[in-house]
Amino acid sequence: MRGGFLARVVMASLGVSVVMTLGCDITPFPTTPTTPTPTPTVTPGPEPSAAQRDAALALFDAASAHAAVTTSPLTSGSPFADYGKVMRANGPCDFGQGSIQGSLDGGLPPTPGTFLPTGSHTYVVSFSNCLVDPGWGFGDTLELNGVASAAYNVAEWSNITATVSADSVRSKDTFRSGDVTAEGSAVWTKSSTTSTYTPAAGSRLVHNSTTSVATFGGGSYSTISTSGRLEQRFDNLKVAVNGTEYTLNGSLVEISGSRVTYTGEVRIINNGTLVARIYGDGSNNPSGSNKRVEVLVPLVPL
Repeated sequence: MRGGFLARVVMASLGVSVVMTLGCDITPFPTTPTTPTPTPTVTPGPEPSAAQRDAALALFDAASAHAAVTTSPLTSGSPFADYGKVMRANGPCDFGQGSIQGSLDGGLPPTPGTFLPTGSHTYVVSFSNCLVDPGWGFGDTLELNGVASAAYNVAEWSNITATVSADSVRSKDTFRSGDVTAEGSAVWTKSSTTSTYTPAAGSRLVHNSTTSVATFGGGSYSTISTSGRLEQRFDNLKVAVNGTEYTLNGSLVEISGSRVTYTGEVRIINNGTLVARIYGDGSNNPSGSNKRVEVLVPLVPL
C-alpha cells in the first residue's frame, strides 16, 4: 500500500468582547450569536445491485485493462519501477510458466536485465501462456497470449511516447479485469508522474467470460501519481458496450494512509443523460469497497 496519510486540521477562532466604563454608563450593542456554517456533505446514493455495480466498474476499468495489454512490451518487466527494462526476452516467463519471444526492429532483443535502446524503435513481443507478475502487491498475475508491439520514441525512460498495439492478445488477470482479449492500438505517453492513454477509435476489449465487447470511440484515460495519491482521470472517453455508447468524464482520487479512501467523481453518460457515477466521499462503503457506485439508468453489462 502506498505510504502516507492525509490529516485534516480545523482551526476555530474565539472572539472576546470587552466593555469599558469611563465615568458613565455605556450600554453595549446587543449581539446575535453566530451559527457555524455546516460543512457540506455528499449524500450517498442507493447501493445498486451487484450486477449493475460490476457493469459500472467494468466501464471504469476498460481503458486500464486495454492499456495493461498493449503497453506490456514496455511494462511487463517491472511496471512500477523500470519502464523499458527487459526482464525477459526469449525464454520462460515468471515462475517458469509460459514463454516470451521478443524482437527489436526485426532482430534480437537486448540482454535481459538491460534497457531497450533510446531513440525511435519498435519492440514486438510474442506471449505463449506467459505468466507475468506486475508487482501490484495483491498477489495478482497476468497470463498473456498473443502478439503486442510498441513503436516508441524515447530520449530517456522517464518520458515515453509510443504507439502501442495488440493483435488479439488475451490476458487472464487474477485480480482486476478478469479474462479479456485486447485488439487495436493506442497512443501512450508517460512522464514521471502522469500517464495518458488514448485508444484508437475502433479498438476493442472483449470480455471472454460474457462475450460482451467494449469498443473505444475517442477520448483519453490518465493517471496522475504522487506520494500517497493516485488520480484516475477521464476526458470524454467513449466506450460502447455491445453497441450502446457511454462517455466517461471526471476524476477519482485514491488516497492511501491508514486506510484507502476516495474523493471525486466520474460520470457515465449515455445520449446526454447521466446514467451512473463512480465517486468517493472519503468514508468506508458498506459494500466492501470505498469506491461508491450509483446507477440511475440500467447499464449494459460488459
